[in-house]
Amino acid sequence: MPDFPELTADQRETLLRRAWYGHDGRWFAAVAAEFGLDAANRVNRKALRAATVGEMRGVAKTIGVEKAADLDEFLAAFDAAAIVFVPRSLMEFEVKRVDNRSYEISFQRCFVHENITKAGIADHYVCAVFDRVAGWHDALGLPLAKEPAALPCAKAQGKECRRTMTIQ
Repeated sequence: MPDFPELTADQRETLLRRAWYGHDGRWFAAVAAEFGLDAANRVNRKALRAATVGEMRGVAKTIGVEKAADLDEFLAAFDAAAIVFVPRSLMEFEVKRVDNRSYEISFQRCFVHENITKAGIADHYVCAVFDRVAGWHDALGLPLAKEPAALPCAKAQGKECRRTMTIQ
């Protein structure tokens, strides 16, 4: 039997992310083929929101946070979760605090945009990236003042991808 080198932690993480996001893309395509893009967009946003509550609960438990006491604690947990679920190899973004209840996220590079463009559905895809952020808020008990709007991918429209998130 060949003696292959052991995978590094980074290699394992990359393989797991690729498997998860590959499954996610195939799931979206299957729903779109069966029920149409409108249904796939609606269900994708709901499913992602629910799944990401679990993501953040796992991160929160690991870092010892049950609920975010305030925006600063949320943003610290956000940073910890982003390293795991949307590292810089997948997305390049900035998070800037606006005031004690609001922050702005701007994406310079987004793997979702890249993949929907490759799949040829960029003109019909409704962005679910901010639903992940809303799920993280749900998990940490710091709900948003309003739900993320169902908007098409800003980058696919040649626009800047930037939103301000405000807690209740």
